Amino acid sequence: MQTTPLPMQDQQSAREGFTKIYAESNPPWDIGKPQPPFIAVAGQVVSPVLDSGCGTGGTSLYFASLGHQVTGIDFVDEAISRARAKAAARDLTIDFQVKDAMTLADWDRRFATVIDSGLFHIYAGDERRRYVQGLATILNPGGRLFLFSFNDDPDWPGGGVSRIQMQEAFADGWEIESLELAGGEINPAYEAEFPGKLTGKKMWFAIIRRT
Repeated sequence: MQTTPLPMQDQQSAREGFTKIYAESNPPWDIGKPQPPFIAVAGQVVSPVLDSGCGTGGTSLYFASLGHQVTGIDFVDEAISRARAKAAARDLTIDFQVKDAMTLADWDRRFATVIDSGLFHIYAGDERRRYVQGLATILNPGGRLFLFSFNDDPDWPGGGVSRIQMQEAFADGWEIESLELAGGEINPAYEAEFPGKLTGKKMWFAIIRRT
C-alpha cells in the first residue's frame, strides 16, 4: 500500500516526498512480503517479472525465492538500497534498479508479468495514461499485470480509483480478467503508531492481460 499520493506533475518533489517517508516513518505498505492477493495468484506468475514500484523489495524477494527472474524498480534510492541489502542477505539474485515508472515507455526490456502493489493509484490524469502506456510497452502480448490499488473509498488518504476509472485506464489493448476487492496487511510498526487508521480496509486486486 502507498499512503497519500504525491504530486506526480513534479517528479522531483514526489521523489523527495517518498524519500522522506522512508527516512522518517514506518510506511504502512512496507510489510516485508507480498500483500496476500499476490501470494494467492503466485501460480499464475510467469518469468521474467517486473515489480513496478518495488519499495524495499518484499514482493520481489518472494517471487525470486520461487525461482523467478525478477527485476524491481523504484525511484527512491533508499528503498532500492534496502532492497539490494535484503537480496544479498538472502543470497537471491534480483535486478533492483533506481528507475522512475514514468519512463517505462522508453525502456528496451520486456516482461511476461508485471506486479504493481500500490503504485498505480498515485497517478491521475495524464500521468496515469503515461504509466499505462509504459506498462503496455514493456509487457509482452498475452502477459499479465497483477495490480493492487486503492479503490474509491473516501477514507483512503488522498483518494483512490473507481471501478469505472480502472476500466477506462485499461480499455485499449488490455483485457481485465478480474477486478475484485481484497484485503491487505499493514506494517505492524505503522499500526502501532496509528492504531485502526487503515485496519480492515480493502483495495482493488486486478488481473489484467495485455492483448
